[in-house]
Amino acid sequence: MSEKWDKESILSLSGAFQTCRILLTAAELDLFTILSDGPKSVEDIARDKSWDERGLRIVMDALAATGFLQKSAEGSYSADETMLKLMAKNGSQSILPLVLHRNRMWESWSKLTEIVKTGSNPNPLGMASRTSEEVQDFIDAMHVVGSVMANRIVESLDLAPFKRMLDVGGASGTYIMAFLRKAPHMKATLFDFPRVVEMGRNRLTQHGFIDRVEIVAGDYTKDELPSGHDLVLLSAIIHSNSRDVNRMLYGKIFRSLDPGGTVLIRDYVLDESRTNPPDGAIFAVNMLCATSAGDSYTLKEIREDLETSGFVSVNLIRNGANMDQLISAEKPR
Repeated sequence: MSEKWDKESILSLSGAFQTCRILLTAAELDLFTILSDGPKSVEDIARDKSWDERGLRIVMDALAATGFLQKSAEGSYSADETMLKLMAKNGSQSILPLVLHRNRMWESWSKLTEIVKTGSNPNPLGMASRTSEEVQDFIDAMHVVGSVMANRIVESLDLAPFKRMLDVGGASGTYIMAFLRKAPHMKATLFDFPRVVEMGRNRLTQHGFIDRVEIVAGDYTKDELPSGHDLVLLSAIIHSNSRDVNRMLYGKIFRSLDPGGTVLIRDYVLDESRTNPPDGAIFAVNMLCATSAGDSYTLKEIREDLETSGFVSVNLIRNGANMDQLISAEKPR
C-alpha cells in the first residue's frame, strides 16, 4: 500500500538527509573505530588526525544529540557497546562497509536530477572505475547484506539434484558458502573480475570452503563462462545491465550449462505496474544513478529474455519484498 503523506511528513522527510549525512561523515572519518578504545576529547582527536577542531566538535555534538555518541560533563565523547559493535571497523557485527557504500551512493544520487533531464549518467559506478579501497568496501558491503539473506534463500531450495554450481559475479563467495553449507555433496565455481576473485579466495579459505571451489577470473561481458555445471546462480546481477546485455549473459549461461541444468536469478522482480515491491521501484532509481543502463525488471521481461536465449519453464519460485525473489529456468535436455 502506498505511503500516505501530509505536510508534516513531507517536511520531515525533506530534512531527514541532515541526520543521515552526519552519520555518513562519522563513518567516513571512522569516528567509532577511533572511540573503540575509550572516551576521547575533540582536542585529542583533532590533534591526532590534524582535523579542524571546530568542525569536529560540531559534528560530534550532533552525533551526541542524536544518540549515536555520548558526551560527558567533562566534554569527552564515547560510543556505547551497540554502536561500537555495529559501526567500528573491528566491531563483531560491523555494518561499516555497507554504510560506507551508502556514503558513495550519496554522491551518485546527487546527480539524479541531471540524469533525469539529460538521460545520461556522466559517471556510472562500474567496477573498473572504482579504486581498490572502493572495491573492497563494496564487496564487504555486499557480504554484510548477503550473509543472512543467502541462508534464507538457500533454505527455500531443494539442492539434492545438483552437483556443481557456477556463481556468476560471485564476489567474495557469500552465496557459494551458503549453498555448500546446506549441500555437502556439491562443489562450486566462483566467476568474477580478477581483483574480486582474490577477495573470494581469501574469504573461502578463511571459512574452510576453498577445497570445494574453483576460482575463475573473467568478465562475463567479454568472456565465455566455464562449463560443466548443472546450476548457475545470478545473484543481484541483472539489475546492473540493460536487457540487451542480460540476453547476451543468458546466452552464455545457456551454453555453459549442462543439458537439463537450471539457472537461478535472485533480484527484485517488479509487477507489471513497476511499483511493487516498492523497494524494487526505488532500487531502479539507484540503478539510474549508478549505472548507464541498469533497471529493476518485471517477471514478463525476464521471462521473455530467458526464453529468447533458449530457456524453458521460467517461473517465479520465491516471492518477497527485499531483493529476495527467485526466478528459475531450465535448459532443455
